[in-house]
Amino acid sequence: MNPQPTFNPLTARVHALAEEAVAGADLFVVDVEVRGRTGSRVVEVYVDSDAGAGLDEIAETSRRLSFLLDTEDVIKGKYNLHVSSPGTSRALALPRQYPHHIGRDLRVTYASDSEETTIVGTLSAVGDDAITLAVKGQVNPTELPFSAIREALVELPW
Repeated sequence: MNPQPTFNPLTARVHALAEEAVAGADLFVVDVEVRGRTGSRVVEVYVDSDAGAGLDEIAETSRRLSFLLDTEDVIKGKYNLHVSSPGTSRALALPRQYPHHIGRDLRVTYASDSEETTIVGTLSAVGDDAITLAVKGQVNPTELPFSAIREALVELPW
């Protein structure tokens, strides 16, 4: 997997508060994006759960995070806060996200020697350090270490 992204100080602070907002819930922070200029920022926070994030949990996280952002006056001026689950259009960012996609097709780009390779296969297993894909037309499954994965997207059946 790609190394943890480096955040600018504002995004890093929002990420820390998002972690605080999900503390005690069955949620974890997948990603945080802060865009725009002072007075017109958009703050997007993506959370997930090992069992799938529910709307009530996401709404509660949004309320908690909004309170923390306002109390600490982290973002100057107006901002729009969006808290949601990552959805299938966003790449899987954390090893923890993979298990509830077992049985689904993934499009995975990974580092192979000095180049990148992309394959599509059905996620058949998730270990501590790697995933296993059953690739159509291949007898043996393909095991990919998380450290080699550059991007993994859920392939929709339509």
